[in-house]
Amino acid sequence: MKLVMILLVRDEADIVRQNIAFHLACGVDHVIAIDNGSVDGTRDILADLVGQAPITIVDEPGRDYAQSTWVNQAIFQAKDRLKADWIFSNDADEFWLTQDNDLKAELTRTPAHILNVTRRNMVFAHDAPPPEGGWAQGLVYRVADPVARPPIDDIYADNLPCPYFYMNLPPKVIFRAEGFGGIGMGNHNAQFVSDVTKAEAEMVIYHYPVRSAAQFERKVVQGGAAFLNHKNLGKMTGWHWRRWHRMEQAGGIELPLRDALPSQDMLKADLETGRVLRDLRGLEALQAALGTEPAA
Repeated sequence: MKLVMILLVRDEADIVRQNIAFHLACGVDHVIAIDNGSVDGTRDILADLVGQAPITIVDEPGRDYAQSTWVNQAIFQAKDRLKADWIFSNDADEFWLTQDNDLKAELTRTPAHILNVTRRNMVFAHDAPPPEGGWAQGLVYRVADPVARPPIDDIYADNLPCPYFYMNLPPKVIFRAEGFGGIGMGNHNAQFVSDVTKAEAEMVIYHYPVRSAAQFERKVVQGGAAFLNHKNLGKMTGWHWRRWHRMEQAGGIELPLRDALPSQDMLKADLETGRVLRDLRGLEALQAALGTEPAA
């Protein structure tokens, strides 16, 4: 079996090396890294890794966030040139976990063509960020039962029922290359040229979307501008990035941070009631795959 990961990145220098090393250690055979004009050293990290690991770099400097076009091109490269059997499209802040850190083990067992994979948002208190460079040790909290996103009429003015990363995000997919026809924005579903079977995966994605105020501000500014530049997207596609971009422009990064994450007091109260759990699984899997001691 040949497993290929597509990785679309822009200015992810704090996490991209760990992401690639982790997934290669867990069974990925080749990484196609799409760099969207990074300026923070991400592109240099990728170039350095090419000499050490099976990585292909694709440069897509456009600022209109044509994600689905770029990813589909990379997927067909994985399918046709690399002869992949299974493919998944990933983000630098997402780590795909199985019980034994072996992605191929579950793929070998399933007869399905597409597996839906649940995402778990890992958070910290916006007013008590993790130490610089210590995001993996600081992001060990998640909501036990994520909240369903309510209907939103005004993406800029409507209040959210909870911090954004308390809400349930749609799953992502890992899929067979045979018969693949295309994947849409967000990598939430794959289309095939004939009828295929789908199943729920046992694997899970640990998602680390906010790792520091500076990293989040950069992503909000860049992401919001990119979505505004893409004129053909629906109203709700990337709505939160557009929302946070406007907040940041109006009052700085503190406004979107408070919209996205709990406060210390809220996190403490939610831990006491069980609404939020302290979850070390992602941290321990990362440490095990990269050859360091697991968390105490």
